[in-house]
Amino acid sequence: MKRFIAVTATVFLCSVVFAFAPLRAQADSSASGLPLPSALPLLDYEAQLYPFIANRDFAELKWVRDKSWRDTGPFVLDTNYGVHPAVRMYYSPEIIDWLEGGRKGTVKDGAIVIKEMATPPSAIYNEYRDMLTYLHPDDPDTVEAEMLKYIRKDGGLNWTVMVKDSAVSHGGWFFASVDQDATIDDFSKYPYTPPTGSAGDGTCMRCHASAAEELIFSALDNVEGYPGQPFIFRVDESWRKLKNFPEGPFNLPKWQRPAGGAGETALIEDYFHSEKSAQKSAKTAPVSPTEQNPTFLAMFKPTGGVNINPDNVQRLPSQWLDHVPARPNDSQHFLTSDNCVGCHGGLGGAPYGNTMFIQTGPDYGTGYNISEYGEWRWSPMGLAGRDPIFYAQLESEFALLEKAGVGDLSSNLGTTCLSCHAAMGQRQLSIDAHENPDKGLNANDFKVAYTLLHDPLTASEEQKQKDAGVFDYHQYGNLGREGISCAVCHHIAPPEQAAGQPDYNTLDTYLMNGTTGVFRLTDADELGGPFKDVAVKPMQNAMGITPVFNEYVKDSQMCGACHTINLPNVDADKTKPLEGYSEADQKVFNDAAKNGAAFLKDEYGTTFAEGLLDFQHSVEQATYIEWVNSVFNEEGTGQSCQDCHMKGNFETVDGEIKIDSITTQIASIQDSNLPDVDNLLPTKDITVPFREDYKRHNFVGLNAYMVSMLSQFSEELGMGYTDPMTSATNGAQLSLDTIALQARDETADVGIEVEMGDGGVVAHVNVTNKTGHRLPSGVGFRRAFLEVKATSKDGKVIWCSGCSNDAGVILGADKKPLKTEFLDHVPAGAKEALFQPHYTVIDDQDQVQIYEELTQNAELEFTTSFVHRVYHPKDNRLPPKGALKPGTPEFIAKFGDSEVTAAFMKATLPEGKAKMDADFGDGSDRTTYQIKVPKGVNAKEVTVTATLYSQAIPPYYLKQRFETAPNQPATQRLYYLASRLKTEGTIIEGWKLKVQSASGSAKSQ
Repeated sequence: MKRFIAVTATVFLCSVVFAFAPLRAQADSSASGLPLPSALPLLDYEAQLYPFIANRDFAELKWVRDKSWRDTGPFVLDTNYGVHPAVRMYYSPEIIDWLEGGRKGTVKDGAIVIKEMATPPSAIYNEYRDMLTYLHPDDPDTVEAEMLKYIRKDGGLNWTVMVKDSAVSHGGWFFASVDQDATIDDFSKYPYTPPTGSAGDGTCMRCHASAAEELIFSALDNVEGYPGQPFIFRVDESWRKLKNFPEGPFNLPKWQRPAGGAGETALIEDYFHSEKSAQKSAKTAPVSPTEQNPTFLAMFKPTGGVNINPDNVQRLPSQWLDHVPARPNDSQHFLTSDNCVGCHGGLGGAPYGNTMFIQTGPDYGTGYNISEYGEWRWSPMGLAGRDPIFYAQLESEFALLEKAGVGDLSSNLGTTCLSCHAAMGQRQLSIDAHENPDKGLNANDFKVAYTLLHDPLTASEEQKQKDAGVFDYHQYGNLGREGISCAVCHHIAPPEQAAGQPDYNTLDTYLMNGTTGVFRLTDADELGGPFKDVAVKPMQNAMGITPVFNEYVKDSQMCGACHTINLPNVDADKTKPLEGYSEADQKVFNDAAKNGAAFLKDEYGTTFAEGLLDFQHSVEQATYIEWVNSVFNEEGTGQSCQDCHMKGNFETVDGEIKIDSITTQIASIQDSNLPDVDNLLPTKDITVPFREDYKRHNFVGLNAYMVSMLSQFSEELGMGYTDPMTSATNGAQLSLDTIALQARDETADVGIEVEMGDGGVVAHVNVTNKTGHRLPSGVGFRRAFLEVKATSKDGKVIWCSGCSNDAGVILGADKKPLKTEFLDHVPAGAKEALFQPHYTVIDDQDQVQIYEELTQNAELEFTTSFVHRVYHPKDNRLPPKGALKPGTPEFIAKFGDSEVTAAFMKATLPEGKAKMDADFGDGSDRTTYQIKVPKGVNAKEVTVTATLYSQAIPPYYLKQRFETAPNQPATQRLYYLASRLKTEGTIIEGWKLKVQSASGSAKSQ
């Protein structure tokens, strides 16, 4: 018998459920004799509940059950269209009391609903029981024993359970999925799969939130001993093919079964002729790479304690431990995404339909999950709280602060950085500490160690956390690891001008009050979205939250909260403005920081930001204001952040699938499209319309390295491959494919003109920035570089500027790393290390056009620190088209004469030699390459190829990480991951991401 559970449990049976916040309660005196879920840590509770269920103790207690096995939907062509398999419910006495009371009031804590399930349809078991009753008319015990024996055969019996406990969440139910072995979750072992027990909301809420009362549909019509009849659904004869039965009613010849015995999957298989996408989807989580890249080891010496063995790698908890449900008695602002996944996680095809899913094969889950949850989960925003590069950066920052004699600022800086990377945890801690001062929470030091915490799973784990003094912070670790999660963006409100501030315009109000993760929040019991006509009841039932329309969620400024970063420079002269800025400019940056600190203190009582106010501030990241200072922020040519990073279309890399505009529902719930159930909310309250303007939540840039690390090292970084709602396993690959498409189609154009000259050929290479911000943008250590390669007629490389090795290190004419690659080679008599300047003409293979920002500390040492950025010898990152210089008539015409705007927009302009390059600007750059051709090579037959590559973590960045804090766990982990990262055959082959290329020859001109 084909097991229905394999697919459906993932979607509907609440087997995707989550660890819960241990709000400890007293043991319950319910009919089960079990404690309440909130009385014990999760695994301790599972150890009591699961045997009770698997041993069917509830049956021994003579709990009332359904009249018979029943279906939850039609069964046609060997396919179950029900929301569950065949079911037979058991009800604790508390449930029956509530039902007999007309479903009024609240269900008593300790009440239990048990859904006993078996492979559908129910006709199998009802007809089998009829047969047994015929054979044993006077022996009901034998009938029951033989019936159970048959159902248990082949593992076909299992249970989902709901236990009422008003202390666990707003919904007040604990959900569990139990198999015959009563297997208890093990969160310590790979692969990381969704747990089977949960307090609060998970995928079960997808349906149960549509119940009229108390999140359950139970009705006495179904129950043995009460009047009425259960719903009856269509069941055809396709199930009558049971093995080990003679030919007859349980085993009809295929010619007597519908469609000649063919099931739905076989019938629709011909619609999917290409297996390419299906094979991708079938990919399972690979074992983490173990072999180290020898070229990487040669470039980054495994010394100083940075190279560790697998047993010592700092591991992150499973993503399924990132769970914070809605609180029982009030609404907190931040909840983890597992509360959202049930409705916003998509559906993967027949028999349940395609909701936010691109199906590429006949089987459920074969294709691409483009749901809000599905794409966010593997985006850099969804991974921000687990980003191994970020945590290594923090360790370097702390080490540098210690070296500078200001190590006491580590908590200030760490909390500031984590206000974006661990936004929900950091901000919820601030809220809770402020609202509940008696709890003794310290919101001024959001420790990195909190991101390693999770809800204690056993009493011994709980005691260890209490002994370490971190028990009260584990829920903030759960929230923090979620990164920029659903509840962040959907809670952000526009910045406001505080009392006593100058009369700022809208832009300046944001610049002076809304950067560096200092975002305002909407009400805790509301979540804002882009649509006005939404079904509100299910979310209200599940979480006590109302979805509301919020225009701001479509505004690019919302993204600016974490994409304009104004930070201190701890080793700069406090008495003088930073390089390139006037006294007035410096005051603007410093005042903006003070405003942010004042808001955090007024709103939450936190003072961590105040410790950084003594230093001169400057813009460390400027992505949003780069967009503001571009044609992308102008009428007629405007494109918002959301336009580019939340696609409304879909395309595969190979072009096999191309959908110009996606139409789909934005949520899947128990609605009128599903089989009928008792006690459902009115149809008008649960109707989810189809949207023609659906926006994907892909949120990618060009950081394929981080996504690759988290996907390749699932065991170490805690990410599971299988999507909980659609069963698709290619979420990480979809993210990487989206990055590849964005790099290829939307990042830059490369053009080339080749002519004879100077004893060889001359190539003019044009790079045009197609983005709405600088290229590269974001953190200053990103770089893009040109590889310009000349090949002879026989394909031999005769000249190359920008060729690199398998570790992404650029090589010179001698095939050795350039002395500029690590920014640490100081020639004799010089004061600073060599670097590649911006070029207008390149005539040597050791010269490379690299688009990057380079910064130095007060000692003129090149640094990738975010708070030692004193000097800027180079910034030739390509500006977007339409970037204007403050003070010019064009700038004033667009922005006015505000000193605030002018100061911030200076951070969007080039520095160093690029400022003097007449061919650099307005979104493009032109570089001339003078290439000498060896004797015996016909210059006219030489082909010159220019390729633009991106490196999110270039060699000098990695070297500084490995040398600055080599004995720290996150740095050691980064070395472990980076030295083993598989790049061959991926989009970052050779540790570089291809953007675009062009070729030409003098002969073709």
